Amino acid sequence: MKRSPYGPRKMIIMGASKGQGLNQIREAAEAGIVDMGENYAQELMRKAPLTMDVGIRWHFIGRLQSNKLKHILPFVYSIDSVDSVELAQRIGRLQTQSENSRTPKPIMLQVNLGHERQKSGLPPDVIENLFGDFLAEEGVEVVGLMSIPPAHKETDKMRPYFKQLKELFDRLKSKHSHPERFHVLSMGMSGDFEVAIEEGSNCIRLGTSIFGPRPQREKNEED
Repeated sequence: MKRSPYGPRKMIIMGASKGQGLNQIREAAEAGIVDMGENYAQELMRKAPLTMDVGIRWHFIGRLQSNKLKHILPFVYSIDSVDSVELAQRIGRLQTQSENSRTPKPIMLQVNLGHERQKSGLPPDVIENLFGDFLAEEGVEVVGLMSIPPAHKETDKMRPYFKQLKELFDRLKSKHSHPERFHVLSMGMSGDFEVAIEEGSNCIRLGTSIFGPRPQREKNEED
């Protein structure tokens, strides 16, 4: 791993806990991995109430159906896969109506760097054009960007995508009304996190590196 030009920084190591059992998740939390990302609403709703005693901070990192939103919102610290202004509006509306919390819900904007149809997220230029609209929504606070770039067997070939995301992050930070609150750049997974960190990531999402391989039926590109 080469020295990053961005220097030392505080890292968020997030466990990608999709398909993992409660015992594995609790063991990871007790070892210090307290940020967990879930892809499926049903799975998050099952796991979150049973792991409250180990201090897990849950993040939703998958594609979110509108009818599931109100069910997961009380359990998650942040929603890291926001891919439309409409979704941000729905989150904000539910958050402001909540009896338990009137504080804005942290959200991250999902960037589709490779214009891949099978992946969620907005192209960088669209996010840049709509950034003011996201910031204007009540009930949410835009705290960063998340992306799953196109996969390559040679991880160094992913470097241009990570560079592009860091450049977008820096531009948006300069436009943010509270730039100190726009502080999370979530890029890098088990197979490519070293390159992602070199290119400026401060949040990596690790599945197999923490938990080991998932059952075959659970594997996909988001690990």
